Formats: sequence, structure tokens, C-alpha cells
Amino acid sequence: MLVHLFFSISLHNKSFMKASIIPITLSAFASILLLQSYSGGPAANGARATGAPGDGSTTCVSCPGSGAFGTVSIDFTFVDANGNEQTEYVPDSTYDITVSVNHSMGNPAGFGFQMICLDADDNNYDGWENPSGNAQLSTLSSRDYVEHDGMSTTNEFTVEWTAPSENTGDVTFYIGGNAVNNANGSGGDGADTDKFEIKEKDGGPGGPNGLSEMVNNGFKLFPNPATGIINVEGLQISTSASILATDGTLIRKISARSTQVDISDLPKGWYILQSSERTSQRFIKQ
Repeated sequence: MLVHLFFSISLHNKSFMKASIIPITLSAFASILLLQSYSGGPAANGARATGAPGDGSTTCVSCPGSGAFGTVSIDFTFVDANGNEQTEYVPDSTYDITVSVNHSMGNPAGFGFQMICLDADDNNYDGWENPSGNAQLSTLSSRDYVEHDGMSTTNEFTVEWTAPSENTGDVTFYIGGNAVNNANGSGGDGADTDKFEIKEKDGGPGGPNGLSEMVNNGFKLFPNPATGIINVEGLQISTSASILATDGTLIRKISARSTQVDISDLPKGWYILQSSERTSQRFIKQ
């Protein structure tokens, strides 16, 4: 059975000692090549192992079986500046990403991972900043990765990510990770790969730009995004105003010349505040 790729020996030994080689399959040979000197991070040592398109067929898992740590799995959390977990991004906004390499049994000696972000056309997107102390930013073959920096004794890795500009579309994060026993071999180790898609909020021409205070058509709304009350300044309303869904569906009417609008009961998402004069502003309910 082939060994677990990517970290299994690499996290145990900073140098891979060549041994006598018996005839092996091509896939097994490729697996062994990927185990050389990866404790410092795969991309930093010339390897890609996320399972992402364009990263080759090699991943951090090359054989079935749960090993000594049961089922190894990857969790991905994507949190905005207010600490709220999101499944969509606002263009040009910054988010905190946490990758957790989990296991269902046993006590691994250490953990490793590698992550890349690709757009809908599988092009590399580099929005990484400020990795945690057990992680690093690496570039290989014009692709940008976040990955472990030495064997990590904690299973969590964090990094900041700034979203691309408007109309980029949905992005996907491809991640490989594993749990190892630091026993100078691959026996008992476990690994997993996974991918997580984050959609662009209201993408497409004319979509929102995610600013904290939008000024347009002579009035402004703030705070934006908001959770409860939105303040309105400079909105000239002759008779009434409306809150609309982004597809134009009427949500509710609001009183004329309102300076505050209560949105606490609205579901999270994008909305439009429109006056009877057809001037309008987009806002986000968090």
C-alpha cells in the first residue's frame, strides 16, 4: 500500500535519507519523491499537494485507511471583520480563515497543511496576509500557497485573506492536511484533502463594493454593513421610501424623511433602500 504523501515523513525528518530501492510502481515512486524535506512546507520545497486543478495528480493522501488517528478531516472557517462566519465574500474586503486538521482518535504528535485559492477559471489568486506562527506564505510555479512552517503541535492554522475586486466571481479554496505520529515513517499517519467554495456577494455588473459607508445619488447610509439600525442622511423623500431585495422585490415601505431604519428583523444579505424619486442605495444586513 502506498504511503501517505506530503507530510508523513517530511514532518518527521527535515532530510530524507536515501535507502536502497527495490522495484516499485511509478505512482509509489512519485509518492516517495514527495516525501523529501517537507517539514519546512511543501511549496517551499518544490511540491504541491492540495488536489487543486493544475497542481498535478499528487495529493497528501495516496492510500485509503484511517491509520492510528481514525478519520482525518479538514474544517474551514471564513470570518469577516465583525467575527461573523460567511459563505460569501464582499469584493476587496478582508477575512480571517482558519483551517483545522481534525482526527477522530489517538494523539498525533503534529499536523501539517497546504492551501491554495483559485477563481472560477482555475487561475491562482493571491490574497494571503499575516499567517499564524505555525504557517507561512510560499510561491511555486507562479502559484501562491499558505502552508505549515515546520511540524505544528496544534491542528489549527490561520491566515488573513483579502478578497479580489468586483466581478471576479466565486473562488475555491483547496486544502490538504495530515496528522502524524513523528515516528520516522508513514505508518499510522492519516491525511485528507478537501475544497471549499466562497461565492462573490451579488457579483456581476453594478454589484456592491463593500464599503463601510456608501455615498451615491445625494444621500448616504451608515453603518454599512449593519445588524440593527441604519442611519440615513441627505435622502430627499417626497412621500415614501422602500426596502427592496436585490431583484427588485418589495420588502417593506418606510416612513417619509426617515433618519433611521430598523432592519433587525431582515435576514442576512444585500438590500436596496429606494426613495420615491428612484434614488437608491445598497446595504448589507449582517
